[in-house]
Amino acid sequence: MIFRILVTLCLLIASFSTFAQDEEPQCVRIKNFSVEERNQDYPFNKAKRVVFASFKENHRKLLKNKDRVYEKGEISSYVEGEIMQEYFDSLKVDLTRYNPNDFEEKVDLNDEQRNELTDLIFNFGTKKKNLTVEGAKCYTPRNAILFFNENDELFGFLEICFQCNGFRKSTKEIDLYNRCGEKLYLLKEQFAKAGIEYGIKKSSN
Repeated sequence: MIFRILVTLCLLIASFSTFAQDEEPQCVRIKNFSVEERNQDYPFNKAKRVVFASFKENHRKLLKNKDRVYEKGEISSYVEGEIMQEYFDSLKVDLTRYNPNDFEEKVDLNDEQRNELTDLIFNFGTKKKNLTVEGAKCYTPRNAILFFNENDELFGFLEICFQCNGFRKSTKEIDLYNRCGEKLYLLKEQFAKAGIEYGIKKSSN
């Protein structure tokens, strides 16, 4: 009897999972903004450099930016993903706190890669209205897109968790727009093509 109940539950879960995947909206080309038009939109109209990056968690990266609470002579423990979030929270307060050495991998996008990125952001989405794209409950970011001005100063970023299909942004003006189920997956492919490995091909030290 118990075995039959377990089998029934497994079948119900599998059916629900299949249904959810079928319902996930596909990313399609919904607009045809040209390269010139896309480059006129913020933040790309201000960005001299656009960088794909990966970030490995290390509490020492936080010590450069803020005092930490010590307990019994030891640094209080962190939940996985918390360090990167705190690091980027500190950047929101003061972008000059950015230190390139805090990022394990950094790839400056060339014109072709940049055009591919803006094409995905501005031209791809879903035609479905009132769409809500949900990520996983656990948010453990490991990657980011960094935007630098003509003086090579960081002025904005997107903090990304590819594993949980979520991201945070430095300002509301910097976004991925028209979210669809595949958008971050397609962005992850661009990171991989650019040569980023941590958070893409592997997620541990």
